[in-house]
Amino acid sequence: MRRLRFLCVLCSFLVAQASCSFLHCVSISPQSPAVELGTNLTAFCILNQTCLQEEFKSRISSKVLFWKVGTTEIPESQYTLVNDSVSSVTFTPTLAMHSSLTCSFKAYGQTETTLHGIYFSLGYPPEKPENLTCVCYNGKSLTCTWEPGRPTIMPTTYTLKQYWALEKKKECVAKAGESSCTLYHPDFIMYIDTTFMVEAENELGKAVSHHVVFDIISIVKPDPPNILSVSSVLQKALRIEWKNPIDNEDLKYNLRYKPIDSTEWSEVPSEDIQKTRSSFTLQGLQSYTVYVISVRCKLIRAAFWSDWSKEYTATTSESEPSRGPEFWRKISQSDSDEKRVVQLMWKDLQSHANGIILGYNVTVKRGPEVVNSFTVEDRTCNITVSKDSYEVLLTAYNSQGSSQSKLIIPSVTDKKVVQPPDLNLKAFPKDRRLWVEWTPPGRVLGYVIEWCSNSESMDCDAEWQREPGDTTGTFLRGDIKPFVYYLIRLNPLHGDGQERSSTLGTYLQQGVPDQGPTVHAKSFGKSWVTLAWKPIPLHKQNGFITNYTIKYGDNYSPLKVITVNSTVTEYTLKSLAAKTTYSVTVTAYTEQGPKAGLPLSVTTLPFDNGEVEAIVVSSCLGFLVFILVLCFLFCNKREQIKKHIWPNVPDPSKSNIAQWSPQTPSRHESKRPPFQDGPFTDVSVVKITEKNKSESDQDLTCGDQKNTSEGLSSGIGGSSCLSSPQLSGSDSNSISGAQNTSSTVQYSTVIMGGYQGQTPMFSRSESTQPLLISEERPDEQQMPSEEETPTASQYFKQNFTQEDGVRIQEATNHILTLAGFGNGHDTVDLTDGQNANPDCPPQEDALNDEQKTYLPQNARQGGYLPQ
Repeated sequence: MRRLRFLCVLCSFLVAQASCSFLHCVSISPQSPAVELGTNLTAFCILNQTCLQEEFKSRISSKVLFWKVGTTEIPESQYTLVNDSVSSVTFTPTLAMHSSLTCSFKAYGQTETTLHGIYFSLGYPPEKPENLTCVCYNGKSLTCTWEPGRPTIMPTTYTLKQYWALEKKKECVAKAGESSCTLYHPDFIMYIDTTFMVEAENELGKAVSHHVVFDIISIVKPDPPNILSVSSVLQKALRIEWKNPIDNEDLKYNLRYKPIDSTEWSEVPSEDIQKTRSSFTLQGLQSYTVYVISVRCKLIRAAFWSDWSKEYTATTSESEPSRGPEFWRKISQSDSDEKRVVQLMWKDLQSHANGIILGYNVTVKRGPEVVNSFTVEDRTCNITVSKDSYEVLLTAYNSQGSSQSKLIIPSVTDKKVVQPPDLNLKAFPKDRRLWVEWTPPGRVLGYVIEWCSNSESMDCDAEWQREPGDTTGTFLRGDIKPFVYYLIRLNPLHGDGQERSSTLGTYLQQGVPDQGPTVHAKSFGKSWVTLAWKPIPLHKQNGFITNYTIKYGDNYSPLKVITVNSTVTEYTLKSLAAKTTYSVTVTAYTEQGPKAGLPLSVTTLPFDNGEVEAIVVSSCLGFLVFILVLCFLFCNKREQIKKHIWPNVPDPSKSNIAQWSPQTPSRHESKRPPFQDGPFTDVSVVKITEKNKSESDQDLTCGDQKNTSEGLSSGIGGSSCLSSPQLSGSDSNSISGAQNTSSTVQYSTVIMGGYQGQTPMFSRSESTQPLLISEERPDEQQMPSEEETPTASQYFKQNFTQEDGVRIQEATNHILTLAGFGNGHDTVDLTDGQNANPDCPPQEDALNDEQKTYLPQNARQGGYLPQ
């Protein structure tokens, strides 16, 4: 590695030595050329073969040469082989190229060796300087300026030359990059014509300006005068003293002045101060006003004014106020005592004060009588007056005098005349201020313009200003802002004090509202919604509302848009779907654009107001009509309906069986009191005991010896027993069991023979229908009195009392007597509660000559009576 590094260093050293030794044998022409941008540069590389042969014992052919601009090799297509010893190259240089051009070849086969190189410069030739002007500053220096024209890019020299009487004077060479040059006295001479010119030169060429000839005294620009003092020597006058910049020369002056708060200058006429001087007195100024003063001068024969001197301030002396204050009032409503409070207000006199205002004197007069007089220092006060007309005098005073203003307070009885339309009050922006103009209503004392910001009435802290009677338009003086609503009232001042005002609202500049309308649903129904919204607050409108748009729709249909004018704050949407949610948005528009409010969701009702009540009333009326129709049908079709609901059950009391016994007493002749009502549950069996029985009497007992007994027993309950469940008069527990088990009611009658000794016969009814309460015979529903005979329809009664048993026993004995059982038979025992067995009596009872029969049960109204 060390050997390799050593060989590289050695080769580099040898190449460098070779390059240095080639310099005196190779040359490039031209040497350091200046090239104008946009043109071609042609260079030649010349090899001195003799020198090369003597020095290196070898020759280099021009064929192996190549050219480079900086580090960029120029293409061989731009080479030209002049001969074996000369090679040329032609190219167009640009500002992006490096400024070096080299001629090289590759030594030892590979190592690049530079034979020679040059530097070239790029640029433009200078143009002819124009507009050569010269100024001599206060006679001490002379400065000339010119316009050099197009930049040359390369170094260019500008030389100011002067000639006087064909004699060349001292020249001035401008500094690099500057287009002016200054000569100092005594390198120039005044009071003689001198010729001036400018010469521009660089490597690409030379240019000379036009020759200018003038006397230097005519181009002298003096220094500004130096104001020494300003003093107030008289009222409304100031004396200014200064020092002139040049002596022994005729000068003239300009003097300007202005109040300190003004932007416009006033100048003293030039003819008043044409001669050389060092002081001047300004007259006709405003009293007690701060003025700013400045002065300048020039030589009478020269063309240039000096600069304005440094500004100097001074204050004029005081004088009496030039006019009275601007005076206005605000009258409140009369109270119960017909007293009015009047607020008096006036403006600061400002420049018309002509001094320091020490105070204000207010005098209130009613006719020639002075009602009140007082002094205030503020610019407002309140007075209390009656309903009469008053004159108020306001006097402002300072140390030099006073001035007065007058105001009329009209009486309450004076009619306020409405301003006719020919006043034509207008307000609009003008020069970024608010301009108000009107048509004069006639001869007036003046005008008072009042305005309120963001208020719809003049009951506010209004600003105001007063204008002369001959004015027809003015700017509002105050802080007038854009996007603010101003209510303006113009009050022409008449001698009688009556008000003939006109009002107008306006904006200096309109914009988009700060907020949109807030909408709510005032009421809604099945197919309509009434929307209401409050107007946007005046201070957030930022302009006149031109109209509102209402956008509404549901989730399934496109939005609908309705436009209403700016005075509408309530609207009813119609033809809406029932029980549907709608989204509603109200947007306010001004001239500058819209502002939407917050959306509102409202759902319509499923029924309109009163619709539910109508449905309920209609349903009730229909139901009532239906009931009435049913009642009418029931009354007319009572018998048919009764047959379907209550089947016609035969009345056992009307059975022909009751007529088989001619000796049966009429049931209507019975003197028994009516039995107590009670539910019929079953048939009771009455046991009849006889001491002497014949064989034939056993037909009444259970047995199958005779057919008559079978017939009798099978007719009751459908069994072979003559007995049904026997119940005593006091057995109440068996009643309910009998009611639950018996599905039919069995009726029986004892048939008494008309012949003595004849065996009594039993008759039964085949009816299996239950006994009914006597709805079918309403004439027998009445309960008979004790003297009356009970009705024929009496149900059998099961629950007996002790009295019932006694009566039944008597009736049974009577029946047995009639039947031929006479005195020799036992009486019926109804009080025996032992025979409660519902089964047939034992066989041995029949063999003991005990004769049994069916007896009627307790009679019930509508049931059977004993035969």
